[in-house]
Amino acid sequence: MTKRITKITIVAIALLFNSPVLASDESDLTQLKEYLLAKNFTQAYDYSKSLEFELAGELTYDFLSGLAAFGAERYQAAVFAFERVLINEPSSFDGRYYLALSYQKVGNLPAAVFELETLLVSATINKSITPAQITKVQYQLKWVNQQLVDSRRTWSNDIAFSIGSDSNINSGSSQDDITLPDGTLIPLFDSSKEIADSSYSLQYHTNYQYPLSQYQRLLFDFYARDKRYSKHSEYNRRMLNFSVTYQHEMLDYSTWYLGLSTVPLWFSKKKYRTENSFTFGWQKPIDKTSQFGLNGFISKVDHFVYEDLNFNRYQMNAFYRFYHTFQHTFMLTGYKDHNKKRLKHNNKTSIGATYIIGYVISGNLSGSTIARYEQQKYAQPNPLFNVYNDSSLATLSTELLYSGFDDQIIQLQLNFQDKDLDSQLLAMKIFEYNRLDMNLTWKYAF
Repeated sequence: MTKRITKITIVAIALLFNSPVLASDESDLTQLKEYLLAKNFTQAYDYSKSLEFELAGELTYDFLSGLAAFGAERYQAAVFAFERVLINEPSSFDGRYYLALSYQKVGNLPAAVFELETLLVSATINKSITPAQITKVQYQLKWVNQQLVDSRRTWSNDIAFSIGSDSNINSGSSQDDITLPDGTLIPLFDSSKEIADSSYSLQYHTNYQYPLSQYQRLLFDFYARDKRYSKHSEYNRRMLNFSVTYQHEMLDYSTWYLGLSTVPLWFSKKKYRTENSFTFGWQKPIDKTSQFGLNGFISKVDHFVYEDLNFNRYQMNAFYRFYHTFQHTFMLTGYKDHNKKRLKHNNKTSIGATYIIGYVISGNLSGSTIARYEQQKYAQPNPLFNVYNDSSLATLSTELLYSGFDDQIIQLQLNFQDKDLDSQLLAMKIFEYNRLDMNLTWKYAF
């Protein structure tokens, strides 16, 4: 979209050299035109401001200053400039079209619709409008109308059905037995060894947005999922996720948020654990194609089966995202788990790095790939084997998404995990595992 806007901006500037509508003495505007043609929009905007007192209200200046403001993302200033163009020349196609784009950028969608519809129905403008211009206006009008519908849609809902296959549903060991430091060989229970199974799941998700003002809103999000396995029903699970978030957009286009969430989990109809979290985050655009930010959470995790595993987690993430052919995201993550029963061998610190690439394969087919590496360090040795549980976890996952149906999405996900213990003690192999799971999902939004 950015490339398309830049292209039509340059075309509009080129039209000035031949447009009888905007013809005027341009001797004082040569430098401004050169800035615009070179796409130096910030310099063009600053230079136009230096001419404003002398030339504001003059047709060519108003149009060029509007283009400069639009290119520099000073959209409210662009609105004022193009409104002045139409005061002097109501039949100007370019002036009205760019006024519509500027209204769209500042969020005044009804006004954008009015200006675009005027371009299509005005007899005065239609005397000179070309088929290509009509097509351009119709495309823009369709897009703005869709934005208008979306802006008024406070509720969103979707349901999804998935089938999958998992090589290790319990993250179990590939070993059949372990050898203790004294040489004793102990066979592992079946529940400790890796279990492969197929699965199916049904999930429902709903989101409600409540605007408090132009820059503030509350987000309510609810997610429910029921996952069942074909052969091992003892691993069936149900999960709920409810969150409420306050989001605030600043005048510099940065955004920060605060939120609360709760995530209860059941295994085979028995409540297994609950995670309650306080979340926070901040992000800011660098330019049209990149942004950076920080986010994190503080969680309290309570186990109802193994109370010794209760812990608090403190996590921070920093990310940088940019678009160059594809969308790229780099993230650094650090978290600390603190056992609430003072079992220090369960306290751990983790540092990880993640790379995400999102790409478009065709018009309706897109994908993303995630590569992540995490290093975990424990505060004290394992009391059973007297060695540390320090480990590394590598994850590689990819997703293909087809959106060629109305309100429906087909999604294919593949995920591989490999956990390795730093210790060479054979008995510690019980904590190592690798896992490959695949899921095919149909999702319907309403």
